[in-house]
Amino acid sequence: MSTTRDYPGLLTNITEDILHICIPIPHVLRNVNLYLFLGKEPALIDAGPGHPLLEQVVREALRCAGVRRLSYLYLTHSHIDHFGLAQGIRRFTGAAVAAHRAEAPRIERVNRTLPREYSCYASLSGALGFPEEMSRRIFAQARRWTEFSEPCSLDVKLRGGEKLPAGDRQLEAVHTPGHTAGHLCYYEAEDKLLFSGDHLMRSITPNPELYCPPRRGRVTGLPQFIASLKLLESYDIERAFPGHGQPIRRVRKRIEFNLLHHHRRLEHTEKAVRAGCCTVWEVAIRLFPQIRGKPPEIDHFLALKEALGHLLILEEQGRVRRKEERGMWLYTPA
Repeated sequence: MSTTRDYPGLLTNITEDILHICIPIPHVLRNVNLYLFLGKEPALIDAGPGHPLLEQVVREALRCAGVRRLSYLYLTHSHIDHFGLAQGIRRFTGAAVAAHRAEAPRIERVNRTLPREYSCYASLSGALGFPEEMSRRIFAQARRWTEFSEPCSLDVKLRGGEKLPAGDRQLEAVHTPGHTAGHLCYYEAEDKLLFSGDHLMRSITPNPELYCPPRRGRVTGLPQFIASLKLLESYDIERAFPGHGQPIRRVRKRIEFNLLHHHRRLEHTEKAVRAGCCTVWEVAIRLFPQIRGKPPEIDHFLALKEALGHLLILEEQGRVRRKEERGMWLYTPA
């Protein structure tokens, strides 16, 4: 691992002073994107998952870029594939680590927080009609995920709206909750670039958060996610660089597509209830037939969260009704 030839395509230029680092991962998403800003205050957006081999990849990428020290490591959110390596990067670069303050519990205490959240999800499964064996097998994986992360104290806890140094440029921290409570995008106004984390991606629509226990009265992050998409419409963005996949060149079109996607999914969810789907899980299978009959995996939980988010919005709009029988939420047409 001594030359750039060992890593073909690892580093590509976005501009002369902003580099894209592509971190391959054995997952359907295929990669995690990191973004390196060169200049007087070198900075990196996102860290990738924690693993010795991936740490070596990031080390080599920084070496190839001529960077030994970082001033800042800016995290978009508290999912392990984005922050897991943050503590390792701080150790070998000296970077101050920054993220939204709402993400601090997961990032700073992941070994305690994640198992507690998975236990909460499991306790909610019965109310959602999620099969017991499927719930048990999926939510028993919390320890497996924490193996790809290391607790990392935050040096800077952001609220959104701050102006942040990155290389020789300035970023605006844009609070875009929904995928997580404290998800941040970073906007560079000079070249009209958005570093969008998991809030805006080119080929998939991100999954909304399930707040367990409820956060400020909210169970789902979907309404926040939709509001955050609308917030981005007020920014002049020429290109967006997501946490996974390829850059987005027609940013406004992608935002419009995602908004339309959720509008249509609300309609499909309402139709599912009218067709007799009573539980959240029945609606999830109707919306995502591709998961039917598959062995339990995280996609089943993602489908459950998506269905729940849309059902709760429809309930709030008075388009479906919810009642509880024997601890289970049952939905009927309004």
